This record gives sequence, structure tokens and C-alpha cells, in this order.
Amino acid sequence: MLVVTLNMVRVDRRRREPLQLQLYGQVRRAIISGELASGARLPSARDLVEQLGLSRNTIVYAFERLVAEGYLQSRIGSGMFVAHLPALERPRTGSGSNANVASSDRVHIARRVAPLTEVSVNPEYPTLKVRPFRPCQPAVAEFPLRSWNRARSYALRLQAKELMCEGDVAGLPRLRAALATYLRDARGVKCGAEQIVITAGAQEALSLISASLVETGDAVWMEDPGYLGARASFLRAGAKLTPVSVDAEGLTVPRLRQTPRLIYVTPSRQFPLGTTMSLPRRLALLEFARTNGVWLVEDDYDSEFRYVGRPVPSLQGLDEGGRVIYVGSFSKVLFGSLRLGYVVAPPSLVGAIRKVKEVEYGTSPGIEQATAALFIEEGYFAAHVRRMRKLYRERRDSFLQAAQKYLSGLLTFPPIDAGMDALGWLARDADDAELSRRLAEAGIDVPPLSAYSLKPCPPGLLFGFTAFTPGQIRSALQAISDFVQ
Repeated sequence: MLVVTLNMVRVDRRRREPLQLQLYGQVRRAIISGELASGARLPSARDLVEQLGLSRNTIVYAFERLVAEGYLQSRIGSGMFVAHLPALERPRTGSGSNANVASSDRVHIARRVAPLTEVSVNPEYPTLKVRPFRPCQPAVAEFPLRSWNRARSYALRLQAKELMCEGDVAGLPRLRAALATYLRDARGVKCGAEQIVITAGAQEALSLISASLVETGDAVWMEDPGYLGARASFLRAGAKLTPVSVDAEGLTVPRLRQTPRLIYVTPSRQFPLGTTMSLPRRLALLEFARTNGVWLVEDDYDSEFRYVGRPVPSLQGLDEGGRVIYVGSFSKVLFGSLRLGYVVAPPSLVGAIRKVKEVEYGTSPGIEQATAALFIEEGYFAAHVRRMRKLYRERRDSFLQAAQKYLSGLLTFPPIDAGMDALGWLARDADDAELSRRLAEAGIDVPPLSAYSLKPCPPGLLFGFTAFTPGQIRSALQAISDFVQ
């Protein structure tokens, strides 16, 4: 009996399509194409929960629909099998006329999409399951789900009918007002609610900015190494990317002939190097932007989690020329599948960004916005951030202590003053991509620094520590030590 693995299935939590429909659609296409042979037995729902990182209800829903439509057969006591279907006309891969037809019938892909085939929003991981030490992962097991559900229930009682209707494309006014207050108090951002546009995460925010400002061929300066999602958004807009080096004070402003249209920075904590941009460098960057008419995109992705001193105020709060566009997200502070982010735009840009969102994306889900608004207003958000800051500091300490014990001589870790991850430097002659690949096969996800770099860079591995308990951290680091010896 042939037993299949469903390794071809890749669900994407960033998409608006429900996970059960993504699973249903991919399995259905695999059956129609012949990738899943008639009579093959599928893994059990319990096994797929572990393999795909989906809930059992999601998997059962998808399989029940496939059974109802005749693609699968459920045999009591035996499991789920691919049904025997009438022969389908399939393209042949051999030589001859059919091969020529298949070649001539290839779908034409828009030219602007071609560069995206070489980039990713995130590093490639072999499984959706969050394994040590995948970076930028919140401790979802510690999320105050009861408080979140209380806020959600209250929001529905207050304005259920309104939340079921199409809302303001810029986002729920109550959430924008709560965010404006929080950002002014916690991050020093100077803004009113009317300057905020709610998005489906930071990636949509970056796409809105790119679509609003970047023309084909425009120069965009990016920190190098830097965030892959930003790189993908700017390439999608047709930008010509210029990698800019980062030193101990943050992004360096190079002396180049071509003035960029836009500069992307993570000043509070550079991703992935972890440095904080100094005040003199911030002021110099703002002056450069003001003098040359350059836009600055400040991605403030995990500034809440600072372990030494007070959180560093935003770059936007120092801006007197209206050149900084501030981007934030709830994904890392609360939980990844929430998909709520925001843009704080200068008044001169708000109209354009709103219009692009209206045309490209439409409104964001109202119930999630209302829940987030009440979560902030009732103090749950601030309490959660304080609790996670303490927990993550403890996990940082556990990570550094265990790394010193198990990885001394292999990796060097600088001090970690903030953030959710740690960069470990390898010896100069090491191949970080190859070591990362081998560790992934051993069940440990540590992306290589080279994956984030446009120019050649010293080798290193990026470790996320916030989603893992001290026991998991010690066990995984010991496994790395045993693996490389």
C-alpha cells in the first residue's frame, strides 16, 4: 500500500484565504495532476497536525470536503485514501508534439513579477512548525488569550452590526485613536489618528509605501544585511536597490552620485545585526533626507523589548521635516496570525496611501481591529508587553549562558540589549548557508546571515530565543554542539 506524506503542501498564514481552503485546494490539485496517485493512503489527522502546524479541525474540514466531492475515500478503521478517478488528460513530459504544445502554452507572467522569483519575505524553512531557533517568534503559549477573548466579546456586544459592515479603508477610528495615544506615549511618535492607516501586517504596509512612492528604476537604499520582506516590496515596485553598510552606530550614509527616492532603516534595533542607531547618526540621516527630499521608512518591528535602559524613542519623533514614514505591527508583540499592522504617514502622504490600500487591498477585518483597540484601551496590551519583556529577558539570559557553555569556540555572541533574536558570528572561513542547511536537517532552524545580505558579508547564524523555554534552549544548543563536533 502506497502511503503519501503531503510534503508538497505549503499553507501561508499571511494570505486572506482560510487555512482549511488552502489545504483543500492544494490536495485537490495534487490529486487532479496525478501527484497523489489513486489508492494512496494519506497521513492521519494527528500526524498532519504535527507536520503542517495546523489544528485538527482545519485538517478534518478540508478532508471532509474532499470526501464529499469524491476526491478522497474514508475507510473506517483504515484511514483516508485517494479515490479512483476516471483517467485525466495530463501533459506528457517526453519528446514529441505534446511537449512542444506544453512549452508554447506556458503562462505569460508579468515582467514586474520576474525579480520576485529570486526573493522571499522570510527564509525558507522545511516545516511550518516553529522549531528552535526560528527568529522573531513570540511566546504564543504565554499570550493572555482570556483577556483577548474578553476584549473580543465586549467589542461584539458594543458594535456587532457596525463591525459586520464594510469599514473605513484606513482602519477602525477607535483603533487608530488608541494607537496614536500609545505610540506618542511609548515610542515618542508625533501623530494624530488621521495619519494612521491600518494594514494586514507590516508587509502590506511596506507594499503600500512602495506602491505610493517608488517608480520603476528609482534608487532605494537598504540596510545590508537587512529585512527580506522590505527587499521584496521594493523590488516588486521596480526599485533599483543599493545595499548600504551598517556599523556600530547604524546605517552609514554613503556619498553616491544618485540620490535615492527612499531609504529603509530599522534604527531602534537593526535587523538582523541588532545595533541601535546613535543619536548623531539619526540627526545626520534626517538632515540628509530633508536636504535631498528623500523619504525615510522607519520599520520599528520589536522596539518594545528592550532589556537595558529605556526603549529608544523613534526616529519619527525627531523628524521636523515630515520625511519619515513609520511602520509597525502587532505580529511580534502579540501573535503572528493576527496580521494587523499600521503605517504612520506624514500628512502629505496619507491620501495617496489610503487610495492605494482602497484599490489594492480594501479594508482590514473589523472584528480584529475592534478587539485590538479594546485590548489597548483596557491596559491589557501594556501589561502583556511588560510581562513579555521580563520573560524574554530571562530567556535571553538562559540563551547566552547555555551558548557560552555549549557553543564557545564555534560562535561568538555580542551583548543582547534588546529584541527577540541573537546573531552568532562564525569563523571567517565558515560557510553559514551550508551549516544552516545541515542544522535544519537535524531539526534546528537558524537562518544564515548571508541570506539577508545583498553584498558578501562575514558568516553568522541568527538565533531566535523568545519562543522557547530555558529547557528547550539548553537542549537545542547542546544538540548543535553534538552535531558540529
